Amino acid sequence: EYCNGGELFKALEKYQLKYGKPFPEELVQYFMRQIVSAFKQIHERHIMHRDIKLQNILLNFDSEKDQKDLNLMKAQIKIVDFGFACKLEKDGLTFTAIGNPINMDPLILQKLNSNGKARQLGYDQKADIWSLGAICYEMLIGRAAFDAEDMEELVSKIESGKYKVPTSLSKE
Repeated sequence: EYCNGGELFKALEKYQLKYGKPFPEELVQYFMRQIVSAFKQIHERHIMHRDIKLQNILLNFDSEKDQKDLNLMKAQIKIVDFGFACKLEKDGLTFTAIGNPINMDPLILQKLNSNGKARQLGYDQKADIWSLGAICYEMLIGRAAFDAEDMEELVSKIESGKYKVPTSLSKE
């Protein structure tokens, strides 16, 4: 299926260039409702995506005018790139550490950073939920919540759970 709006990542970049700020909260809510709804369907089928990032969410516009005008409130999202996805047995776990480290659940990062010592650490669909929070933050703030020079620093930052929330966001 062709999605004429391209990646959500590129749309965020275009928006920031045009308006000098990341997506407004209302737009992030609009996208997150669609994204969460899609993941509800995916997870009900016991599928984990395992590579959730803005580059793997495409936009589709019904009209060329909305696309050209960057009228994002008229865009529908499509989740793509199920190359790392897996089907879990009901209430099962997976043990393979794959995906985008910046959006990874801390448990998966521990596996990656353990040099093979943490193979027994399993994880489930909650890891996708962590990644949804990471992309929500990125859409609201315009950058990843956790950024680092190397894997060890990234793991440390994510495990600390410390990130900045600008005062410009609403209390909700």
